[in-house]
Amino acid sequence: MTAGRVIGITAVCLAAVGGLLWVARAGRQAPAPAERPVTLMVHAGAGIRPALDELGARYTAETGVKIEYNYKGSGCLLADICASRKGDAYIPGELYYIEQAVQRDLVSEYRVVANLTTVLVVQPGNPKGIEDIRDLTRPGMRVGIGEPEMVAVGRAAREVLTRAGVWDKMKRNIVMEGQNVSEVGNAVKLGHIDAGIVWDATAALYSPRELTTVEVPEKWRVVSPVPVGVLSFSRFPEESKQFLAFLASDEAEQVFKKHGFATPVPEAQKKPVTKGEGV
Repeated sequence: MTAGRVIGITAVCLAAVGGLLWVARAGRQAPAPAERPVTLMVHAGAGIRPALDELGARYTAETGVKIEYNYKGSGCLLADICASRKGDAYIPGELYYIEQAVQRDLVSEYRVVANLTTVLVVQPGNPKGIEDIRDLTRPGMRVGIGEPEMVAVGRAAREVLTRAGVWDKMKRNIVMEGQNVSEVGNAVKLGHIDAGIVWDATAALYSPRELTTVEVPEKWRVVSPVPVGVLSFSRFPEESKQFLAFLASDEAEQVFKKHGFATPVPEAQKKPVTKGEGV
């Protein structure tokens, strides 16, 4: 990320400034309830919210460790973290952002805990007959994506359209760039746009009466690993690492699957990564 991009992201996101759960039983014991009050502040991508809300409630019930989330677009969260240097964990919707955080010494360790996959959502019943990404280039189509410089799903949408060879043609039909993935899904639901590129877990939030999902061909779709990182200035680094271990557990995997994260994570990819390893 260039200095100009960091400044741009910060300028947009600082206006919003102010506004992680249960260790797997297999092979290890659950942590004892905290002897002192512990609240982990977790900066997390908005598209991961449903699963994280449930996982946070489970973890608190089991351990007594409270979880507070700050949900926004992944780039906005990075700007928040850079500006405030507050929080215990960072969960963006893409490896790109965690790698940026590692390079800036903001994250000391991370794990991949889930995968997000791009899908196309259209209005119920697909009245515009959108069957292919290339249909989005038709004259008069109203398309929404996440803001590519600040939102993980926006970067992914741009990559999908580039792989399909239609990014340049599509620009005239992109009528909204959401600050998070939920904005794109809701815009389709409300009829403000004809189609949007979102995550599979986002599409799973809507009923068939609200949205219709059109699969993106494998050759064009983007699968984005969801990493969970411990912030280097965390007040509770050990508790944060325990939270990471829980999110990589079999129990947590089932919760992610329940909430529409359809692409599983190979066990080898769940191992902790520290600076100098893979980034």
